[in-house]
Amino acid sequence: MKLRYPAEAFALGIVLFSGNMREAFVSGVLVILAVVFAQVLKNFLKDCLPLWSLRACVAVATAAVCASAFALAFWQLGIERGGVFWFSAAVIGLLAARHVCMNELEADYGSLCYESALVWGFWILFAIGREFFATGGICGYPLAELSYSAGSLQEPMFGFLAAGMALAFTNGILKKYQVTAESFWVVLPAILVTRPFTPARFGAAGGAVFAIVAALVMYISVRKMLVFSRPGKAYRKMPVELISMGFIYMVLSVY
Repeated sequence: MKLRYPAEAFALGIVLFSGNMREAFVSGVLVILAVVFAQVLKNFLKDCLPLWSLRACVAVATAAVCASAFALAFWQLGIERGGVFWFSAAVIGLLAARHVCMNELEADYGSLCYESALVWGFWILFAIGREFFATGGICGYPLAELSYSAGSLQEPMFGFLAAGMALAFTNGILKKYQVTAESFWVVLPAILVTRPFTPARFGAAGGAVFAIVAALVMYISVRKMLVFSRPGKAYRKMPVELISMGFIYMVLSVY
């Protein structure tokens, strides 16, 4: 059975915005709104435009609206934004539009919102766990004085692990798995935004390029090996590939 929720958009959102509960809560709402907006726009324009123009309009409009909505929401809540924030939010919008354009959702908004809500719920749960065990609090409010806290839980490597497990748990509940979702479109922008390491010997630009290439080569190599593995149905394709990317980040972050 096909998935209704935008797995790629949710996966990238979890990788980038699951370090704390506030980011997860707001980002999850915005991803759902982005995919609903894309579906409404597609239904409105599909009888007026050829297919190539329809897809382009939906992609550009969803990316612009998603980036603007993220910027406005994060500004209103006082959440700190990095230098590549606009790029990240726009790519999430593009992935939401890709899901709508590549799949016939048949305007089934009930199933779309139900499945998306499941992913959003796991997103929030992982964000709560990562924030609590890293800082001892939730939403900036201290709850406990931990004798040991792991600040690395808020690093991107755990974002990949959270994304893979959130999608796998959702697939297990729905008894579905990804058919058309492609993890490469999640991994590539995530690597561009959050490089696992930057070798100083190559300079700033050269080190960035080296880190991106090294991470992509390892991802592609592991992905080819996963073809011969036999994970559970819920973990197949994107979930296990994202979890593997989390371990790749762990290895590369040592350097």
